[in-house]
Amino acid sequence: MMRGQSSLEYLMTYGWALIILAAVLTILYSVGVFDPKQYMNEECLFQPSLQCKSMSLTEGGKFNLQLNNGLGYEIDEVSAELTMLSTGETVPADNSQGLVKQNKPIVVSALFNQHGALRAGTLEKIRVKLTYKVNDQPYTTTGVVAVRVSPSSS
Repeated sequence: MMRGQSSLEYLMTYGWALIILAAVLTILYSVGVFDPKQYMNEECLFQPSLQCKSMSLTEGGKFNLQLNNGLGYEIDEVSAELTMLSTGETVPADNSQGLVKQNKPIVVSALFNQHGALRAGTLEKIRVKLTYKVNDQPYTTTGVVAVRVSPSSS
């Protein structure tokens, strides 16, 4: 009789401990502790002569990027196409620039249709396809921007 009681107490004690452990792991998972994107840094990868100055992405889908024209020459008719890698959505840049002189900023902005889908604090990767002309000769370069989503300003 005593063996049955001690076995039952053993199972009950460890059973409750396992239930509490499962609840704690579930809470940590829902908070995002196990999401590897939480521990990744923002980055901007273009060719070395196009340095990133600033980048931002809001929960509303507004993306802004500023590059420095360090190519060593003027570029003309600058336009961009952006693809959010997590959803595959591709949008053209809201703006295009005419002549961009050496060491002057190239500004790229776009609005992704991600209203409500982007959460503040998450990391999103965006591929930027930049097209420009040098002496009427077209060129294309591609870069990837990993940017943390910031809250939308009201």
